[in-house]
Amino acid sequence: MQQVDFTEAEIKHGTFNTCDLKNSTFDRTNIEHADFTSAYNFNINPNFNQIKHASFSKENISGLLNSFHIKIKN
Repeated sequence: MQQVDFTEAEIKHGTFNTCDLKNSTFDRTNIEHADFTSAYNFNINPNFNQIKHASFSKENISGLLNSFHIKIKN
């Protein structure tokens, strides 16, 4: 599922089971209640998407922080 444009998509309650979302675009996308716990390689800016109650794993949480240029260390 690489390079998919989800711009302005309505994906409430969606499930991204083991999806490789490399180079996919999330812009003004509604992913409220969506499940990203097993998804990877995504880059979602919380400022430009509706993400309330979406689920992420601690292993993939960096996909939400890339736009803030935050370093995550183990």
